Amino acid sequence: MTTSLHDKIAVVTGASRGIGRATALALARAGAHVVVTARNREELDTLAQEIEALGRRALVAAGDLSDTDQALGVAEAALATFERVDILVNNAGVGKFGTLDTLTIDDYDWMMNTNMRATFLATKAFLPGMIERREGWIAFVGSVAGLNGLPNETLYCASKHAQYGFARSLDHECRPHNVKVSYIAPGGVNSYFAFGTGRTQGDPKLETYLDNEDVADAVLFALQQPPKSRIFLVGLRPMGEQL
Repeated sequence: MTTSLHDKIAVVTGASRGIGRATALALARAGAHVVVTARNREELDTLAQEIEALGRRALVAAGDLSDTDQALGVAEAALATFERVDILVNNAGVGKFGTLDTLTIDDYDWMMNTNMRATFLATKAFLPGMIERREGWIAFVGSVAGLNGLPNETLYCASKHAQYGFARSLDHECRPHNVKVSYIAPGGVNSYFAFGTGRTQGDPKLETYLDNEDVADAVLFALQQPPKSRIFLVGLRPMGEQL
């Protein structure tokens, strides 16, 4: 028996492209109404139209969630429209690959702010309502980089380890309040991720990676667990990826 997401209110960060976009559409197909947020309003508007074509309500709340004021603005817009948020998918993330000597302080700030600060601000905004209602789901779209150290990914791994540690601690805090926490840890995904900062669009190797929809399905698998069950960690890998 799975949990129905019909008429649940979901917020998906980093929703304009890739995994976030696929997850927003998967949630809508499962019956949820979806608040989509990212920095690119034009792409969000197109996504919202697709969600509404599925018979679900959509709210576009564009903003940079690593910025405190913009993150609060997104939360206020979501709660003003829907009054509550049942599901938060912390998906927004960036990465730049290379040996440590090629990475800069600005690279560090960019990755830590997007991958961890935005996660913290979004969670801080929506968790209190879930605790008050004693119902809620928080899913983190993380990475295998949050579980292991990988070459040429020192800063990216650091940011994703921080996110994983945050999620693990949050799971302990949330369980007594009947709020479920899940961390989805995919390997390589054929998405827009890191184009120009370590990956090249059109690289044939991308075709061997997971599809965005594969990860979206894993998010829904975690969210739709029966009431007495929770899955904290979901790992998925491309068949051809070396461990």
